[in-house]
Amino acid sequence: MTDPSLVCFGNFTIDDVVLADGQKHDGCTGGDALYATLAARAFEPASELVAPIGNDMPPDILARLEELGLSLVGMPKRDVPNLHNRVDYKADGSREWTLYSDPDHFDVLSPFARDIPPSFLGADRFLVLAMALPAQESLIEDLSGRTDALVALDPQEDYIFGNENRLEAIVAQTDIFMPSEEEVVRLTGLRDWSQAARQFAQLGPKLVIIKLGANGAYLYDKERDASFEIPVFDGGKVVDTTGAGDSFCGAFMAMMGREAPEYAALAGAVAASVTVSGYGVDPLLTTPSNIIAQRYDEWRSQHDFRLESDGVHRLRPNDGA
Repeated sequence: MTDPSLVCFGNFTIDDVVLADGQKHDGCTGGDALYATLAARAFEPASELVAPIGNDMPPDILARLEELGLSLVGMPKRDVPNLHNRVDYKADGSREWTLYSDPDHFDVLSPFARDIPPSFLGADRFLVLAMALPAQESLIEDLSGRTDALVALDPQEDYIFGNENRLEAIVAQTDIFMPSEEEVVRLTGLRDWSQAARQFAQLGPKLVIIKLGANGAYLYDKERDASFEIPVFDGGKVVDTTGAGDSFCGAFMAMMGREAPEYAALAGAVAASVTVSGYGVDPLLTTPSNIIAQRYDEWRSQHDFRLESDGVHRLRPNDGA
């Protein structure tokens, strides 16, 4: 096993998806760590995950993960069932989540600093995805204290109210903060993404990326004092948006090894477009990595970010498009 360059921390889940028209797709393999890592590996093959597994993880799933080259050393076993969710899609595109598992299992099945394999600590990028707050605190405090690597944080929406000070304390220890628009509103009450991003940047992060769902993302680079609107990549059909944000984060962090942040974010948009084209992680498993990378390369080569009159950089076709 090659020591990883990027490590993604999060959860595994089994998701039952119910579409607005009543169609059901039960038993979809998911979890933020898996979405992020599979998306990342299209751009950075030396990407691994740390995500505890329950005592009922289907053997065929573990076998498939090994076939993909993922190391089981990053999947410590817990003596509780895996996280199991139901995701109901509404006609307006919104989602309603139902947790079938014992709520305490979310904490148990989140990775802590003690779960990090020693061989993973040499990575130059770490992505801490949405999970239980105590687990995020453990990971961020450990990683920021022992490494010069880039550390990124994607918060968990459900724990924000009442824990704002605790969250701000770990945001201050990260290099990159990647909240969703809902999380931004809960934390700041703002829908002015420019103002909100600068407010977060004052806490410490060099980069703030606000994920905006179907509207793309907003990126603020504190060191350059520069703002960028990141568009959605049109990859065709949209079937299931579960995991799109996680895929965005994973691919973004993978490309941070060789691209400017705004172009790394385009890789995130491409990966998200693959994820939403089917159910669970199946699209990321069945779409060859070279195809995903090729879509990015073509998009990247035909467009540039240009500073516009309102002070925001936007993606525009270049002369080669």
